[in-house]
Amino acid sequence: MKIILDTNIYISSFIFKGNARVVFDYSFLEHKVYISDFILLEIERTLKEKFKTDQYQLESITRLLLTQAVKFKTSGEIPDVCRDKDDNNILWLARSCKADFIVTGDKDLLTLVNFEGTKIVHPSGFIKSINN
Repeated sequence: MKIILDTNIYISSFIFKGNARVVFDYSFLEHKVYISDFILLEIERTLKEKFKTDQYQLESITRLLLTQAVKFKTSGEIPDVCRDKDDNNILWLARSCKADFIVTGDKDLLTLVNFEGTKIVHPSGFIKSINN
């Protein structure tokens, strides 16, 4: 399976654990996780600005993600679907790599349910689907 984890899943898995950490661990152990420059930059910015993460930890996290995830360059035209324009970058990655799932806690993305064949699910819904 090709899986995209939204930035909020990465942040939650690093900071709070819980369902986001279960999704993170399972996805990286069992499937291919796709990431883009946009997601990497958003993770770094959020960890630095909101959680005051130091530079050494940021570099360690980035290295981890670059060695474990498939860094994918988006191509074609960026979709214009979401109210929050940044969310369109997640959809663009999904379109470009033909992802099976986007796992997110973002309500704007979750309301879409599906985007061009990519299922958009909450972490709890993803865990339920892998347990079945």
